[in-house]
Amino acid sequence: MAKKYNIKEAIKKASFSLSHLQNPQKEARLLLCYFLQKDNTYLLLHEDELVDDSYFELVEKRAKEIPLEYITKEVSFYGEKFFIDFECLIPRPETELLIDEILKLNLPKNPKVAEIGVGSGIISIMINRLLKATVIATDINPKALNVAQKNIDKFKANDIKLVQTSLLDGIEEEFDLIVSNPPYIKNDFSIDKNLTYEPQNALFGGESGDEILKNIVDLAIIKKPKYLVCEMGYDQRASMKEYFLKNGLEKFYFYKDLAGLDRGFIVEFD
Repeated sequence: MAKKYNIKEAIKKASFSLSHLQNPQKEARLLLCYFLQKDNTYLLLHEDELVDDSYFELVEKRAKEIPLEYITKEVSFYGEKFFIDFECLIPRPETELLIDEILKLNLPKNPKVAEIGVGSGIISIMINRLLKATVIATDINPKALNVAQKNIDKFKANDIKLVQTSLLDGIEEEFDLIVSNPPYIKNDFSIDKNLTYEPQNALFGGESGDEILKNIVDLAIIKKPKYLVCEMGYDQRASMKEYFLKNGLEKFYFYKDLAGLDRGFIVEFD
């Protein structure tokens, strides 16, 4: 007969299984909170409560370095909880800085915004909520659009329209802001194991990594929004600056992440 573990023992056993991760006990607790639908205080006050064996199925997945967010189907971003699954890139904390930069811009009231590569919808939803913006958000992946729609429904963000297309193909509207967090990793870059579970077409941007970014710049030159805001790779400042100047763009600046690395750019159009 299989041994039954109480909460205290289950966390200890799970922590051992997750010992190759950075903070195994924290991971074990987060998984158990999700499994029991309780908070950490509950775990501390009910250490003798028995845990069903199926908890360890979640632990086994995490031991394979499947991201915690894909296991729990939830990700935190800008103080809110969003639905996530394998069809979408997991939002990174540094992408919150992209929202911060957008909030600093001199945009009109109720701006018209386009997001290229909506993924889970987190950027469009926060822009919609914080700026009362009307948003057209595109993605080539219909499964990603399904995830975005779930989050749009959750937050009742009715002023966001989803379109399955590449970049802004077929969209004729004019915009105050175009925003994107596109794929920008070089095709031959060696990524960590946990990233291999994420959609690769949302990570890799071409041989140099900045090809899609440059395509978006080309599109913005034609569309002439008031601003273009993009996240980029930490090592792409020089190539993007060169591309801006080559195309006659002079009003641009780069912003850094909390580690002091270049993380994105803003271009202002006349």
